[in-house]
Amino acid sequence: MAKDDRFGKFTIRGDSRNQDIGEEQLIKLYRNRAELKIEFKRLRNERHKLEEELAKKDGELKKSRSELASFEKLLAEPTTAFNTLVFFQLRGIWDECGGRVKKLVADMTQVRETRERQLHVAEFSKAQGVRAAKFKTKEEELLIEQEEFDQIIAKLQSNSDELKGFWNYFKRREFQSEIRKVKAQRLEPKEKMAQLAKKRHEIEAEQPPEFGDLSTQGKRAINLVALAATHYLYEHYAASGIYKLVRATTLSKPQKVSYGDKAACEKIMLKINELRMSLNSQANFNERLRKRTERIKSVAGYRKNEDCIPLAKTLAKIPAGTDKAKGNLLETINLIGDQVWNVHNVLLT
Repeated sequence: MAKDDRFGKFTIRGDSRNQDIGEEQLIKLYRNRAELKIEFKRLRNERHKLEEELAKKDGELKKSRSELASFEKLLAEPTTAFNTLVFFQLRGIWDECGGRVKKLVADMTQVRETRERQLHVAEFSKAQGVRAAKFKTKEEELLIEQEEFDQIIAKLQSNSDELKGFWNYFKRREFQSEIRKVKAQRLEPKEKMAQLAKKRHEIEAEQPPEFGDLSTQGKRAINLVALAATHYLYEHYAASGIYKLVRATTLSKPQKVSYGDKAACEKIMLKINELRMSLNSQANFNERLRKRTERIKSVAGYRKNEDCIPLAKTLAKIPAGTDKAKGNLLETINLIGDQVWNVHNVLLT
């Protein structure tokens, strides 16, 4: 409350500063409220997502427990125990071979990436050196030009110094005027040299761009080796007819298979063990793989130039090698079309 001198009365005056502060606080309150609503919505969505994932995991766990109980029941029955053992040993071959091909692709990809990255850096450094050398050459040309100006200035100065006596004053002044002109001309190449040196230093300080993906050629090379390894493993197990049994396990369940009585099952398990042991003891594997890669490369075709995976139909018949297996089994398989060892999942695209 304040006194009004004109009317002699007390009047009430509003404080505009307090009013502004109140409005700011109200705006801030509404903003906080909006932010809280957004955060609450995000947390609610996240909660629903976690609940769905938890329900999914619970379902998978229940399914696994049910399958485990079913497997235990199969193993407990004398009539099904050996068939179940054979089934899982055959399934193990599928997983093992698929894992071998997958690891081969991963290892080769790492090696190829290192090689291409080094080549990438080397090519950049070479191009960088060529660009910097062009500026260096221009700098050297300008340096020669500057030295020529220095020689002219030195010659003019020498001529001026030879002129003694006051009677040569005007001649000496002419020489000094000429020297100043030449010095002014010398500044231009000097400034250009500084600019070129700056650009050259900038080029030399450049870092190679980030290495991207493998080249199409690199991916094709890796895929061909992966297909060769797939073919090699197929040949190893197909020669004795085991591959057909292995493949059947990916399309069936242990409850529905029958390999015969105990003696028949033991015979199959013995063969599986022999094949696994012989696979690890074979010599000259790299050389065999190289030859097989060349055979596959000779028939592999691609839809487009940028494609990395061969067309499945081009691999329907692979040329036989000197180490061809018995039974003519190798020419009837399509590595990609028949999804041998799930190789289609590990090929680079």
